[in-house]
Amino acid sequence: MTDQRAENRKNKRYVVEGLQGNVLYTSDIEVLNISIDGAAIETPRRLEINREYSFKIKFGENLLNLRGKVVWAFLISKLNKDTGTVMPVYRAGIKFTDTLSEKALMLQNFINQNRTRKLENRLGGVRFKLSGNKTMQVDVPHEYKVKKISMSGMLVETEIPLEIDSQCEMELFINSHSLRIITKISNIREIADESIKKYEVGIEFLKMSEQDEDILISFINSLEKDIL
Repeated sequence: MTDQRAENRKNKRYVVEGLQGNVLYTSDIEVLNISIDGAAIETPRRLEINREYSFKIKFGENLLNLRGKVVWAFLISKLNKDTGTVMPVYRAGIKFTDTLSEKALMLQNFINQNRTRKLENRLGGVRFKLSGNKTMQVDVPHEYKVKKISMSGMLVETEIPLEIDSQCEMELFINSHSLRIITKISNIREIADESIKKYEVGIEFLKMSEQDEDILISFINSLEKDIL
C-alpha cells in the first residue's frame, strides 16, 4: 500500500504557472579559428548576443563539453557549393567561460592536433585556423512553458513540433536552478491559435543528475504543501 501511494505521488501532476525551460537542439557549426579563450564560428542558426550556450568538440575518442558566451554576431550570405544557392549564415564570436584545468588541457591538445601553421592575431591573443573542415556542435535552445509537472514528466506548450517517441535534452528552470534532463516525447497535440502554431506536448523524464533530481523533488514537495 505504501508503494502504491508513493507511485501515485510520483505520477501526480501539478498545475503550475511561470515555469519555463528550453528544448536543446544540437546543430553543427564551422570553426573559423580557435584559441583557449574563444572561437569564431559560422552556423545556420541564430545565436543571441550575451547568451551562454553549450558547445561540444569531438576529436579521436574524446568529447569535450564547453560553455561559451556569444560576444558578437552578424548575418552573412554564403554560397552552398553543393546546391549552388545562396543561404543565410550567422557568424559569431564565442568567449569560453569554463576552460579551466582538465578542459583547458583537452582544448589545447585539440588545437595542437588540428591547427594549421597559419596564425590569426586578435586583440585577445593568437588564434589558430584548423586543418580541414573542422566542426563543433552547439545546443540551440527553443523555449517552452510548463503547464503541468510531476516527478515522472510534464505537460508543456511550445511552438516547436516535436516528434513522438523521440528523445531530446531539455533545460528546466526552477527558481535559480537550471536542470538538464534527458526526455522522451510521449504525445503531442496542436493548439488552435489564430496568430501562431503552438503545440501541447507530453514529456517523460528519462534521466537527470542526482543533484537535479533533488531540486525537482524539493520543488514538487513545495507544490504538495501549497495544496494541503
